[in-house]
Amino acid sequence: MIKTRVVYFVSAIGVLTMMPCRGQDELFTLTLEELQNVPISVATKTDIQLKYAPSTVSYFSAQQIKLLGIETLSELFAHIPGFYSMYNSVDGNQSYLIARGHPQKYANTLLVLMNGQRLNEDYTGGINYIDRFVSLHNVEKVEVIRGPSSTLYGSNAFHGVINIITKVDNYLALSVGSFAKKEFNGGIVRQFDDLKLGMDVHWYEDNGDTLDNVFDRFALQESTNDEHASKQLELLASYKGFTFRNHYFNSTRNNHYLFRRLRDGTNKVDTKHWLSRLEYEARGQDVWNLNVGVEYSKAKRKSLSALELKGTGPFEQGDFLFGENFTHDSYRVNADYSVQIADSHRLSVGTEVVHSQVPGGYLRSNYDIFGELDFFGEVIELTQPNQRIVQDKKRKIRMVYGQLESNWSEHWRSTFGLRRDGYNDVDDKTNPRMTVIYTPSQTHIFKLIYGEAYRVPSLGDLYDEESGLTVGNSQLKPTTLESLEIVYQYVNQVFTFSTSFYRNNISDLIDFRVEEDNVFLGNIADNKTEGLELEWRARLFPNFELKGFITHLFNNKTTIEQGQTTSPSDKLVPKTYAMTSLLYSPSQYWSMSLSMSSRSSVDTLTDKDSNKILSGTVNYQMSSNSTLTLNVNNLLDKTYSTASIIPFGEKAGKPFGEYRARGRDIKLSYRYQF
Repeated sequence: MIKTRVVYFVSAIGVLTMMPCRGQDELFTLTLEELQNVPISVATKTDIQLKYAPSTVSYFSAQQIKLLGIETLSELFAHIPGFYSMYNSVDGNQSYLIARGHPQKYANTLLVLMNGQRLNEDYTGGINYIDRFVSLHNVEKVEVIRGPSSTLYGSNAFHGVINIITKVDNYLALSVGSFAKKEFNGGIVRQFDDLKLGMDVHWYEDNGDTLDNVFDRFALQESTNDEHASKQLELLASYKGFTFRNHYFNSTRNNHYLFRRLRDGTNKVDTKHWLSRLEYEARGQDVWNLNVGVEYSKAKRKSLSALELKGTGPFEQGDFLFGENFTHDSYRVNADYSVQIADSHRLSVGTEVVHSQVPGGYLRSNYDIFGELDFFGEVIELTQPNQRIVQDKKRKIRMVYGQLESNWSEHWRSTFGLRRDGYNDVDDKTNPRMTVIYTPSQTHIFKLIYGEAYRVPSLGDLYDEESGLTVGNSQLKPTTLESLEIVYQYVNQVFTFSTSFYRNNISDLIDFRVEEDNVFLGNIADNKTEGLELEWRARLFPNFELKGFITHLFNNKTTIEQGQTTSPSDKLVPKTYAMTSLLYSPSQYWSMSLSMSSRSSVDTLTDKDSNKILSGTVNYQMSSNSTLTLNVNNLLDKTYSTASIIPFGEKAGKPFGEYRARGRDIKLSYRYQF
């Protein structure tokens, strides 16, 4: 198998290098100083130059994402300073995202937006139950806030915000690759005077990698695979100031781990997500801006696994199969208004109303788990009112915020903001933020940032009833964050450097509380983290660039309530993690990159080893409208694992909780632009 992959990789490179050259790559047309002047909106909801953003912000253009070989949201995390993905190759509920030293299931301390609309749902508060494998094939740009942002975005904008901005275009793209991978992407857009209509389609499937030497509590199998399929659809309609977008995401994963168990042929997870948003935007030159939007979101998750084998306990007639079927609905209305006051100040205000609920929360099984464990003979969805496993409670949120951006002089700027969120089922919360920026010259920038944020308990946290995942607690308090950050940036034509020192104090972390024979969720821990993010970008030659970052944690201490046990962050999080990328464009027709992600040891992994993974991309512009791309992830076919936030068994007498990652993954793509 390995020999075949190597031949495939070398052959593909050979085909690329023998082709004639035509076309143009735009990656190196801007200086690094000009890139710092790119306008972004995620940090203030108004356009502002990247270098003057009142937050620590990362920006990814479409060209950069393509050259770095970033294909999904999950892969993007590895290129963001402060972030490290412990997401495994299956959509399991025990994988997690690390953000500034804090590990969190479902990534529910990160807010993910698609064209400004929330991907997070309110059952988990995160993105894991929807689709962290969202494809970035038609992305226009991605803007990322690193740090607390609840003053603008409310709950879950705790450690950061990612806004994925897409573009519907006229093109066709085909891909093939390892693991019998097949992919189709296509788009069409038409303009009729003031009316614009567009559609983008994504279809993907693979047979998965074969993962050997896995842990199986049933001792029936020593290998598995991680078969995956996904579909996406985006519809666009705009007329004058009105824009309508509809997104549909579907992801299906077979085999691998589910509920911390292996059972090939049975394990399956299917997630669906619909996003719809209608918005109206009006501008008064550069003086004022109004945005009004109406949103609807629906998410569904359906799963099935084998919890016990035939012949175990009362399960004499067949394996005990277990799964879930959850549905989440959300309606949201917002209005944001910004106005320039004199020449030096800009005032922004906004309001938002949200209604969300879990109208469907049921279990699936082939045994009557709410009765006498009678055998059904087939998998039945248990939908009687007394069989609900998530109470159908409605969440209502009312929000208002204000923000003042001030340009006091050539050297001093400030941003002050305040937001109040009112909930019907948890405590209300007020979140302030303050940023002061000092620029003694165009080359040097200093920022002092103070912010507060919160993660409100999700509907699952509050209202789960024996779902097989959690037992809810309606008395939970929001998890809160106080953050202080000091930033220095150096900017010139060929070199940029930034250093960000942050101190985070987190209170009322939510995890499992044990009291006698009862296990339920509670606010059982606090965390204090101090860390440093170093980020650089050097244009060594006009067509050669080195970029990367290092995140180092000086202190990462979790204080756990006496008598309770949880996995502390310092055991789950590497002390240092980094990404380094070389980007090279030898001619106007060719561009390529080589990236290495690395981390120090993780205590919960069996070998505790540090890790370094290489990935590479080659782009060849065949003509003005056609491109050939080769992506290779895990270039050296390294065997490594990601940790589980909770162990799922014992191996050799010790707790075991880790997921094998895929080996070398190759994809060859052709894109034609109409």
